[in-house]
Amino acid sequence: MPLSKIAVIGGGSFGTVVANIIAQNGYDVRFWMRSEELAEEINEVHENKQYLPGYFLDEKVVATADMLEAVTGSEIIFVAVPSSSFRQVVKDLVSYGAESAILVSTTKGIEFGTFLLMSQILEQEAPQARVGVLSGPNLAKEIAKSHITGTVVASNHQYVREIVKSVLKSQFFR
Repeated sequence: MPLSKIAVIGGGSFGTVVANIIAQNGYDVRFWMRSEELAEEINEVHENKQYLPGYFLDEKVVATADMLEAVTGSEIIFVAVPSSSFRQVVKDLVSYGAESAILVSTTKGIEFGTFLLMSQILEQEAPQARVGVLSGPNLAKEIAKSHITGTVVASNHQYVREIVKSVLKSQFFR
């Protein structure tokens, strides 16, 4: 199935490299971040100067501070926000109807107080979604420098594992 739109939620360094890899593979990416000013800057200069200065972004990465715009019509949504705000961001995604998309966590860690993993939060807040997790010894700055990097895509759904692998696979990111 050809994908028409993918969203990356979270404008930090890891979200930036994930969005760029996907765009370099030919997909349109809506890149959500909280800061409207940073989104405008990224769209103008194609660089996330706050988190990854010198790392230029493909023109298929379109930044926005409007979550509804980012997630509407997205078939895959990568959630790359800190664990401290993960649950609230997922609740927001669900309120915009994103539960029908594949939801992929790239966030490491556990939720303070509940000790839940991010995938467990996705399952709680978006019980109808097909959930995946991207994890590994990945550092955004190394990925940005095209260092050879390996990661794991985990999901109970084979389709999720295969589609995430296909949108992220590159010469240096496997």
